[in-house]
This record gives sequence, C-alpha cells and structure tokens, in this order.
Amino acid sequence: TDADGNLYFGRNLDWTVDYGEKVTMTPAGFTYQTKFGAPDGKRAVLGMGITCDGIPLYFDCANENGLAVGGLNFPGYAQYEEGPVDGKTNVAAYEFPFWIARNFDTVDEAEAALKDVAIVGVPVSDEYPVSMLHWIIADKDRSIIVEYMADGLHLYHNPV
Repeated sequence: TDADGNLYFGRNLDWTVDYGEKVTMTPAGFTYQTKFGAPDGKRAVLGMGITCDGIPLYFDCANENGLAVGGLNFPGYAQYEEGPVDGKTNVAAYEFPFWIARNFDTVDEAEAALKDVAIVGVPVSDEYPVSMLHWIIADKDRSIIVEYMADGLHLYHNPV
C-alpha cells in the first residue's frame, strides 16, 4: 500500500506447466453455482486464471473494491477436507480465490467468515487434480495467510 492508500498486489506466475492461463474477468452480474452451495457474491473479479466448463479458476485475482487473493504452492502441507463438513460453509479448493473475491470487500470481512469455512479437496474435473495451495488475502490495510492442513484452518496475520 502506498502513501495514498492504493494497494499494489502482484507476483510472477512461475509455474513449470502451461495451463493456458490468461487475464480473466468475471462481471458483477455473473451467476455461478458453487460446488457445495456456498454463498456466491456478485462482485466483479479480475485476475489470472483459466476457465473449465464455464467455471473461472483464478490463480490470483482482485475484486472491484480492492480485495486481492493469491494462491501459492503448499505441497506436503496442504490437506483439505475429503467431503463437505456439516455446519460449515464448504468451499472447494479450486473455487477459493474466486469465492473470497466475490463475497468480501475487506480482509476483516473475509477473516470473520473463514472461521466457519471448510475447504474441500475435490477436483474441478478429471483434467485438473486438486491443487495443494495456501493463499494470501490482502486489501489496502492489511493481509492474512490462509492455510488448510490436517488439523484444520490456520490464519496468520502478515505484517509485511
């Protein structure tokens, strides 16, 4: 965040495999049925990703109000739920960045909601396996790291 309160969020997309990723935009009016019925907000989203069967799969994205989400490799540590968890808002790992960007305007809002979220490890299709990731969520004021491991959800405040 600069002295004027503008957030700059970015990184290089250093994959060793080309998924055909490109700049992807989802307009505010787009309707989407989440895998497990998690609420689908209506914010516009812009980022890098691919589309699979009409579903935008964002690697990194930001919404119209400046909330940004980035997925980073976390193999050997990430461990998601095998199926939906009763009493939780269940979000498939592949839809997590998009779900966050569509539903929240600030890190505070996202962090409050994450206390009731289970991240479920199901593939979006036979073509794409479940990605083992952790995520950064940032706005102009602060950022957090989200990790889902064998013992559940971990949230870390990122002072950088």
